[in-house]
Amino acid sequence: MSGSPKEKLQREEDSTETTDDRELYLRDGRKVVVGENDSLVEIRSPSGMLELRIKLTEEGPVLQMESIRMQLKATESVEIAAKRVEIKAEESVDVVAENSDVRVVGKKIHLN
Repeated sequence: MSGSPKEKLQREEDSTETTDDRELYLRDGRKVVVGENDSLVEIRSPSGMLELRIKLTEEGPVLQMESIRMQLKATESVEIAAKRVEIKAEESVDVVAENSDVRVVGKKIHLN
């Protein structure tokens, strides 16, 4: 026979996952989620898709963005410093220097 309603309720409560996530709903439908003991901050679209994630790790912050378009604009310069930089595109990659030369420096330069 099946257990009492009290036993069923207890089993259902035990199976539910509890989180300490906090959510702040923004006017445009997005929400800010703070979780994992305040070491994770996410911005999600109205449909729930991840747009921005900042995860604070022992090695330092990890930034993840997903969007239709990403723009970086600076009046002076943009620098990327890393052990390895990888750029992948499905259609094309354009490098334009409107009033200057384009320099590629490396021990070996592979073209095609």
